Amino acid sequence: MNNSKYLEGLVILMAGNNTKILKKANTYLVLNSIISAESITIEDVAKKTKLSRPTIVNIVKELTERDIIFKSGYAEYTGGRLPTLLSLNANAYYTIGIDFEFPPIRMVISNLKGEVIEKRGISVDKNATRNEIIQAMFEELDDLIASSGIAKEKFIGIGIGLLGYLKANEGISIEILRILDWKDVDFKSLVKERYNLPVYMQNDIHMMALAEKRLFLPQIEGDFAYIGIRPGIRSGIGLAMYINGSFYGGTNGNAHLLGHMTIDLNGAPCFCGSKGCLESIAGEPNLVMRYKRLLGEDLDNVDIHSIRDIYARALDGEATAKDVLDEAGSSLGIGIANVVKLFGLTTVVIGGPDSELYTSIIRDHLKKNIFKYMANDLEIIVGQLQEDLFPLGSCFLVIDQFFKEPRLYL
Repeated sequence: MNNSKYLEGLVILMAGNNTKILKKANTYLVLNSIISAESITIEDVAKKTKLSRPTIVNIVKELTERDIIFKSGYAEYTGGRLPTLLSLNANAYYTIGIDFEFPPIRMVISNLKGEVIEKRGISVDKNATRNEIIQAMFEELDDLIASSGIAKEKFIGIGIGLLGYLKANEGISIEILRILDWKDVDFKSLVKERYNLPVYMQNDIHMMALAEKRLFLPQIEGDFAYIGIRPGIRSGIGLAMYINGSFYGGTNGNAHLLGHMTIDLNGAPCFCGSKGCLESIAGEPNLVMRYKRLLGEDLDNVDIHSIRDIYARALDGEATAKDVLDEAGSSLGIGIANVVKLFGLTTVVIGGPDSELYTSIIRDHLKKNIFKYMANDLEIIVGQLQEDLFPLGSCFLVIDQFFKEPRLYL
C-alpha cells in the first residue's frame, strides 16, 4: 500500500469535510443574524458575523434560492446604491409541537418564527391504555395536519414535551405513573415511523419554559429559574433552569425535578415512592384532599376540585382555606428558596395556568427563606403562557434544531 497516497487522500477528504462544516457554521451565523434582527442589510450582517462580504453574498444567494430568506425592502438611503434588507421567510417551513400532559394532549403547528398556524387539544379518558392514548393522539394529529392544508414536505419536524421520566436523547419515555401500562415506550420511534419526520423530545416543563422565554421574556439575558406548576389529576411542580443562555436539561432531560425535592422527612407518602415530596404537600390533588378532610367534607365533593376553589374561599375569609394555602405556600417557598440560594439567582418566573395565584401564596415565604440581601435583589415574575400555547415550546425546540450550528439542513 502506498502510504503517501493514502495520507494525501485522507488530507483531501478531511479538508473537504472541514470546508462543509465551515460553510454550515458560516451559514448559521448569517441566518442567526437575520432572524435576530427581523430585517438587516448584508453590510450589517458582516459587522455582526465578521465574515467577508463575498462569503455572505454567496450564503445569502443560496438561502434565497431555498426560499428561507427573502429581500424585504431597502434600508435608509445613505448615498450610492440602496442597501437591500434581508428577512426570514417564516412560512418557508413549519413545525409541529405536542404537549403530552395526559389526560390533556395539546398540539400546535407553527411557522419558523413560532407564529401559530393551527392549534387544538383533546382530553383522553384517564383510564385509557397506552395504545388507546397513542392512537387518539395520532388521529387528532392527522386531522390537525390535514386541516392546516400544509404540504408534508414543508414540515421540518415534530417536538414533544412529555411528562414523566424519560431518556430525551434516545426518545424513550421510561415511565408515566398516571398511565398504568406506560413503561419504556419508544415514543420517538412510534411518532417518527408514522410521520417520517425528525422527532425531538424533552421534559414538558422545560418546553413550557422555552415558550415562555421566547414569547414573553426575551429581555431576560441572565440566569433564571422557571417554576412550572400544572393542575390536574396528579399535578406537576417542575423546574427549568436557564443558565448561560440556554435551558439545562441534564443527561437525559430530567434535570430539576423540583416536585420531588424532600421538604418533610416525616411527611405523607408521594406517588413516586418517597415521603414528604413538595408535590405531596403542595400539588393540587393533595392540597384539595387535605382541605376536604380538614373540613370533614365528602372527598368526592366536586364543588371543590381545584386550588382556585380554595383560593376563592380564602378571599372570603375562611380560616381553613387560608391555612391550607399558607402551608402550600410555605413548602413551595422553601423549595424555591433552596434553588435561589443554590444558584445565586436574582430572577424567578412562576408559570402555569394559575401562575398569578401561586405567586401570591409563594412570594412572602420565598423571600423570608433567603438572605435579606438576596431578597432585596430578587425579582419574581408571573408567567403569561396560557395552556393552549404550551406545545409551542416544542415547536421552538424543532426550530432550534433546524437552525443549529453547524448542522443546518441545507
